[in-house]
Amino acid sequence: MPLNDSVPAALTLEPDCLLYLQQPVVLGLSGGRDSVALLRLLVQQGCRVHALHVHHGIRSAEADADAAFCAELCERLDVPFELQKIDVPTLAAEQGVSLETAGRHARRWLLAAAARRCKGCIVALAHHADDQAETVLFRLARGAAGMRGMQPVHQAGHITWIRPLLGCRREEITDWLQQIGQPWRDDSTNTVADVTRNALRLEVIPMLNKALGRDVTPVLNRSARLQGETLEALEAALDVLPVLDPQGRLYLPFVWEQPHALQKAIVRHYLQQQGVADISESMVLAVLAVLPPDAPAARVNLPRDRYACRKERRLIITGE
Repeated sequence: MPLNDSVPAALTLEPDCLLYLQQPVVLGLSGGRDSVALLRLLVQQGCRVHALHVHHGIRSAEADADAAFCAELCERLDVPFELQKIDVPTLAAEQGVSLETAGRHARRWLLAAAARRCKGCIVALAHHADDQAETVLFRLARGAAGMRGMQPVHQAGHITWIRPLLGCRREEITDWLQQIGQPWRDDSTNTVADVTRNALRLEVIPMLNKALGRDVTPVLNRSARLQGETLEALEAALDVLPVLDPQGRLYLPFVWEQPHALQKAIVRHYLQQQGVADISESMVLAVLAVLPPDAPAARVNLPRDRYACRKERRLIITGE
């Protein structure tokens, strides 16, 4: 599926995503540079696109202008357009999270709902290589396991999420849009370093570039890719180990025989397979603590009213 000749060679779509572009795709269209570029590229590919714009109830007139811009662009490109309005400040207050987190959760929920409604369970997001570097630093600073970044293709439930621009740089996207004369909308809040990701983009990464005398984004992205490959290999190996009994319960005699690091990997993998939410190292260690037959407790609490229980040399997840 080659790109149109008007697209610079550097601005190429992720190969893993190309197969999915033969299906209907729901695109999160903010009106910003990245999503506008992805919309134009998908249309160029002949992809059947349904664009969804989420109005967050923030920035008043500026947000209204963003929505109008997206609607006009989609009309010009003959792309079905959907506008969803949601009160993010209220959501953030109710959930006790930041505006950024509440907005991200709302967007993902609305995009997934649109994908199910449009009968094309593919959602396209416009994250690019510079976003990937920010994500790697963000997760590393939070103490997340490893430096694994965003994936070009990610399955969540019945929805496939793709990021076709993940290998492209922000500068390349800007240059191409200027080349074809395509304007975009700038979100004024992105220029203020009062949100973590803004601070990473505006302050931390430039400081790293200066300190190391090089562009750190390709290095961070390569590290994320290598870490991702290592984790995929580990998960593939865990899938073939005899860790489950015929009923799908964790078989503890096998786990007891493994080194501690592998025990942690097995338990984490099992919790993921069981759909346990918000898995952390402390949770994995708490579950490991109840596995020995002489452990003082045989059950540990998990999120959302679930439990990990040791019973007859097996570990099972019960509850919701």
